[in-house]
Amino acid sequence: MILKKSKAKKEKNTTELTVQKKTLTPEQKKKRKKRIIAGVAAVVIVGFAVSRMLTPAALPMVSVRSAQVGNIEQSVDASGTVTTEESKTYFSPVGAKISECKVQAGDAVAAGDVMLVYDAQDLEERQKEAELQNDEAKYTYENTVGKSNKDASEYSRSSHDVEILEQQVEDWKAEVHALKQYITDMGCFLREAQNEGHENDVEEYQNKIDQANNTLMVKEEELADFQSNLSEQKGIKNSTEDSMLTASGKKQIEATKDLAALKASQVTDAVAQMKDGLKAEFNGVVTDVKAVNGGTVEENGELLTVESTENVCVKVSLNKSDLEKVKEGQKAAITIVGKPYEGTVTRISRSATKNEKGAALVTAEIHIDNPDQDLYLGVDGKVTIQGNKAENVVTVPIEAVNIGKDGSFVYIVNENGMIEKRIITTGLSSAEATEVKEGLDGTEQVVLSVDAGIEEGMQVTPVEE
Repeated sequence: MILKKSKAKKEKNTTELTVQKKTLTPEQKKKRKKRIIAGVAAVVIVGFAVSRMLTPAALPMVSVRSAQVGNIEQSVDASGTVTTEESKTYFSPVGAKISECKVQAGDAVAAGDVMLVYDAQDLEERQKEAELQNDEAKYTYENTVGKSNKDASEYSRSSHDVEILEQQVEDWKAEVHALKQYITDMGCFLREAQNEGHENDVEEYQNKIDQANNTLMVKEEELADFQSNLSEQKGIKNSTEDSMLTASGKKQIEATKDLAALKASQVTDAVAQMKDGLKAEFNGVVTDVKAVNGGTVEENGELLTVESTENVCVKVSLNKSDLEKVKEGQKAAITIVGKPYEGTVTRISRSATKNEKGAALVTAEIHIDNPDQDLYLGVDGKVTIQGNKAENVVTVPIEAVNIGKDGSFVYIVNENGMIEKRIITTGLSSAEATEVKEGLDGTEQVVLSVDAGIEEGMQVTPVEE
C-alpha cells in the first residue's frame, strides 16, 4: 500500500516537471542555457587556477647517457679491389714454333699445369743449331789461337835474328869502309913509289891493293847477304806482329767461344725444360696471352702472364684521418662477394695521390691471410681494419664531446640536477665513443647535446637515452 502511494507521488512529480517544461517560453530557454554555460566556464577557470597553484613549474629536459668504463677499439672501414701480390710474365727461352696454347685470358691454372706446348721437331733443330754454332766458335778459337802462337814464336825468332843481323851489317859496313880507306891509302903510297922510281915499293903496294880488293869483294858480298837476310827477317817480324793476337784480341775470341758454349748450354737446358711444355709455377689466373697456335715466337718473346691467387691483397685508399689509425701489421676483416676472409695490413704507400675532388689519398695493401678458390681478381672487397685498442677506460658517446678554446669538454648533469661543464683529456675514438683519460670517473650523466637556451648552472630534467 505504501509502495503504491510512493509510485503515484513520483508519477505526479514527473507530470508536473513535464508540464513546467512545456510551459517555458523560447526566451526563457535561451536565458537558462547562458546561465549553464557561464557556470561551467567558471568551474573550469577555478579548477585551472587551483591546478597551477598545486603543480610546480616544469624543468627543461636534456638527453643524457651515462659514462661507462669499458673497452674502446678504433676501426677503419674501406673498400678496394682484390689484386695479386705476385705476377709473372713468361718469356720464351728459345726462338721456336708454338704447337698449342692451352689457356686463354681469364683461365685459372694450378701449379704444374701445362699452359703451352712447343713444336718438338723445331726444338730439336734449334738445339742442333746451337751445338753447331758452339763447335764453330770452338774450332775458330783453336785455329786462331794456334796460328797466333805460331806467329808469336816466329816473331820472337825473327826479332832475335834481326838484332844479330843488324849488328853484323853494321860490323861489315865498318870493315868495308876500312878496306876502302886502306885501298885508297895504298894507292897514294903506290903513286908516290912510282913517282920516286922505287920498284920494290911499287910491287909491294900493288900486292897489298890487290889483296885488299879481293877481301873487299868478299866482304861486300857478305854484307849484301846480311842485308838481304835482315830485310827478310824484318818482313817476317812485321807480318807476324800484325797477325799475332793481342791480349785483348785473345780475350775477345775466347769470350766468343765461351758465349757460344753458354748459348748452346742454355738452349739445351731450355729444350729439355720445354719438351714437356710451359708449366705454371703457382696457382693463379692467366691475365694476358701473346702466344698464338702455330706461330713462331722469337727468343725472349713474351708468351703469357699469370697472376697469383695464393698471394693476394685488397688495395684500399685511406684519407688523412684514416692514416692516424692504421699501421702495418694490424689485422682486418675482409668481405669479398659475401664471403668473409682474414687480413693483415702489409703495406702503406708513402706517396699520396689526389682524387677528383682534390683530396689526398694514400694506398694501403691488406694481405688476405686465408685465400681460397672462390677469390676473383679485380672484384671489390670491403675491409674493416682493426686499429688501436684501450681497455678498462672511461668512455662517453662521441657526440657528447665538444671543442672549445680550452680544449675538449663535456656537459654533465650533476647530483643537484644542474648543468655542469667538465674539461676533459681525450684518447682513442671509435665511430661511437671517445676515451676520456682525465676529467670523468665513469659515473657521470653526460649530456648528448645542448639545445639553445640551456646554460651551465641551469636546473634541468635528464632523460636517459
